[in-house]
Amino acid sequence: MVMAQVVRVRNNTMRSFHIRAGDPFFTPKIDGRPCVDGIIEVPPGFDQEAEGLYIPWQALTSCGLEISEETDDVVWKVRCVLGPVDPPPSVLKSEVEAVDWLQFRGELWEPLAQGRWIQLGHRHIMGLIGGAVDMQLTFRDARWQAADEPASLVELLHFEHAVRCAPQNTVFLNVFDLASALSVPNAVLCNTLCTSLGAFHAAVEVYNEEWSFYRTPNPNSCGVCKSLRPRQHPVHVYRQSLNLGKTTLKDWEVRYLIRGQLASKWPGGRYDLLNRNCIHFCDELLLSLGVRPVPTWVKNLHEAGSRWLRIPWPLSIFFGTAQAPPALPSDERSNRGSTFSVGEEAATDMQHETASVASDTLSNSTVAGVVPVRPIFRGSPAVK
Repeated sequence: MVMAQVVRVRNNTMRSFHIRAGDPFFTPKIDGRPCVDGIIEVPPGFDQEAEGLYIPWQALTSCGLEISEETDDVVWKVRCVLGPVDPPPSVLKSEVEAVDWLQFRGELWEPLAQGRWIQLGHRHIMGLIGGAVDMQLTFRDARWQAADEPASLVELLHFEHAVRCAPQNTVFLNVFDLASALSVPNAVLCNTLCTSLGAFHAAVEVYNEEWSFYRTPNPNSCGVCKSLRPRQHPVHVYRQSLNLGKTTLKDWEVRYLIRGQLASKWPGGRYDLLNRNCIHFCDELLLSLGVRPVPTWVKNLHEAGSRWLRIPWPLSIFFGTAQAPPALPSDERSNRGSTFSVGEEAATDMQHETASVASDTLSNSTVAGVVPVRPIFRGSPAVK
């Protein structure tokens, strides 16, 4: 099933509401503080981050995510749940049941505002395991013009994907399944119930620009690339975006940080599947941006593989000892500066790494979607 977590709650009205968590496995927190009895008070002007506030699946809850408002001794309630919808006669039932929807239900579980239900994603493994979606809940009156009667409670509820409505300086770690064949194993090993390890590709998105690190056919070419379309890739399968905090840097400062300080340290020829890959680059970039690092479950697999291949026996007999490539001296990087930007601007000439499940090796394939950056070396003006 798809798991939907409310990560932010806003109230843009002059009315007060209460939110009652309906998932017994998680304790909701507002601004890092646990909520008493799982109830969140939402007064006018409320704008706080939430943790552990999940919208439960319809078949596993008795009340759903319950949102209530008390007016004139009458308590109005709306239950928010996840689940499949009843298919129309022209659609196969199996096709509809494979998709989870965010639904609005009344106090007696009658459907409400069906035209505003939100399709969240597909499920895997017979409907038991799926993806995770971060949502923002906003209370606002979106009617075109003021009416004589106040808006009903369900009309005030607006759920949006958190990635789309976050401030521009929010830093996201976009996590991809390394290949489509690995989507199901990754979903089994890493989900909202358990997080262990998985085969992932990662990229950092900030100010609507996505950056990552790739292998290049020319070993001296810059391996840092900017995606033309964030959260889309011709080889890797987008999984989810993790909010790691907000950076205090301006947009032009972020671009100068990447081009002027990081790009020259990450040539594509030094890419290594276990010891120097896209996740290592993301970790260094996130540290420079002043936000949280890459979560452990994203990097567990390559870290475990790196440790195992360092064992002198018996694995070294077959694979050899994996060591990180030595760092280039600063003067050598400067001497090689001109090789980072010659003929590198065309996205169609970029070579990407793709996962080979059979041989666990990387092969180069010509795909579009990213643009190599041009590093800025000492003495060059900053690009704003």
